[in-house]
Amino acid sequence: MEALEEIVQQGKARFVGLSNFTADEIQTCMETRRVDVIQYACNLFDRRMAKWIFPYAQENGIGVMTYGSLAYGMLAGAFTEETTFEEDDWRRRGGSNMSLKLFQPGIFQRNVQAVNQLKEIAEGLGKNLPQLALNWVISNPAVSVSLVGARRSSEVEDNMGAVGWKLTDDVKAEIDRVFAEYEIDTAPNKWTEQINQ
Repeated sequence: MEALEEIVQQGKARFVGLSNFTADEIQTCMETRRVDVIQYACNLFDRRMAKWIFPYAQENGIGVMTYGSLAYGMLAGAFTEETTFEEDDWRRRGGSNMSLKLFQPGIFQRNVQAVNQLKEIAEGLGKNLPQLALNWVISNPAVSVSLVGARRSSEVEDNMGAVGWKLTDDVKAEIDRVFAEYEIDTAPNKWTEQINQ
């Protein structure tokens, strides 16, 4: 952190950010220099950091950037239960991401079924699934910005439909019911239970 502070003092950087640090690690860094922004995966399937880290960030005035907002394609809505991945695609091997087994056989099919219900919720709002999923992320008051990848300009334009409206509490509850129905644990990692102690 001392080196980062020196870079800021030299005018070579304006802000200091951390990615995937625990709350304890953030606190340790803050003893040396203010942390301006933190970055974590966050999506409807992965709510761990929204539960454990984002409140700390909000209390301490730290900006939050998210990535993986469409759950590595799961919330793009294009997968079917029969979808397969290319040989070199990490999702082909189950895609375990810090204990989130989104793409493992059996779990993947269940997740696709849940996604199909989420599509219906989105359609009921006059939106598509990515717009619903992105809006859910950015509706968290701690989130400053959500990073989203796109391969075509049309995807960027489509993703813009996620802004300018808010999910109601009733819709959020409906989304949560889908995850409960399919018994999808959105914060399964024991690591997160330890980072906020």
